[in-house]
Amino acid sequence: MRQLIPTGDVACPVAFAEVPQPVPGPGEVLVKVEAFSPNRGETFLLERPGPGWTPGKDVAGLVVQAAADGTGPAVGTRVVGHPPGAGWAEYAAVPTHSLAVLPDGIDNVRAAALPLAGITALRLLRAAGPLAGRRVLLTGASGGVGHYVTELAVGGGADVTAVTATARRGERLGAFGARVVHDLADAAGPFDVVLESTGGANLPVAVSLLRPGGTLVWFGCSYGCQAAGARSV
Repeated sequence: MRQLIPTGDVACPVAFAEVPQPVPGPGEVLVKVEAFSPNRGETFLLERPGPGWTPGKDVAGLVVQAAADGTGPAVGTRVVGHPPGAGWAEYAAVPTHSLAVLPDGIDNVRAAALPLAGITALRLLRAAGPLAGRRVLLTGASGGVGHYVTELAVGGGADVTAVTATARRGERLGAFGARVVHDLADAAGPFDVVLESTGGANLPVAVSLLRPGGTLVWFGCSYGCQAAGARSV
């Protein structure tokens, strides 16, 4: 089968290669991949790929081999999956605990964009706690995680201010019900919750907008600082 593998060349970070089709373990299904989604973290790793690492954590497609242990969906089921890696390929082995059956109304391309960004957004909001009636600031809001966070937080009753680099990148966030600004200095605090994903000079500014006793969740560093993670303070 064909698979995209790292080249180590920043100018052309992946290339197709012919590799053996994966052999699923007892608790895995074999998925014929019909769509996959790249993630920012994977693009960073492609700059200096480790030995044996291959990208691909978000896939959608069709189960062509069921799990030997009897768990998971049957052959012919449309699924979205979150394998450990190696999903940028024609076939992927996916643990059954990392799969969801796709409803008929969701196409594979949309579904493939869900797993990593959607799971990240859900965990961030769980870390932040109940949001109804609370003021939330989200930086770096125009990516996949930011869109999911905004839609879920607004749906949960939060008053969301989303920071994006340009007006165009904030259009959908505004449609979800967020207040969109393009400079952190224009965010009118204080906020009960700050979800910060850019780092660098923005981090202390975002912290200064947090009300006393509020919650900070720092989950990314798109400006290229060395440490990134998720913390609740």
